[in-house]
Amino acid sequence: MFNNEKYLQYKNKQSFYINELPKLYPDSFDWSRWRLGIAIWRELGISCRYYDIIEQGEVLRKFAIGYLPGHKLICRPILNEVAVMFIIDDDFCWTHLRKEEFYNVFKIK
Repeated sequence: MFNNEKYLQYKNKQSFYINELPKLYPDSFDWSRWRLGIAIWRELGISCRYYDIIEQGEVLRKFAIGYLPGHKLICRPILNEVAVMFIIDDDFCWTHLRKEEFYNVFKIK
């Protein structure tokens, strides 16, 4: 389904939670990678609605490679959200998740 050789370089186990999800630098989250963020929803077959995001958390965890609190972003800073970087089909892409979505998907207590 996906050709993700780079994905395998970033993690080697199925359960991947925030304790293992690295915090990335703000310059990793640029406009070109944000525009590619549509691939997260299109390629993974997930709608960007709260219940679908939570329900498909395992799929999102599988492709996530890092995060940054939304207020620390240079490109598209948003309070009370978290930017999450993914790698899908060898492309880096990112999107915002609401804090509640982020905490539920990455199992933060």
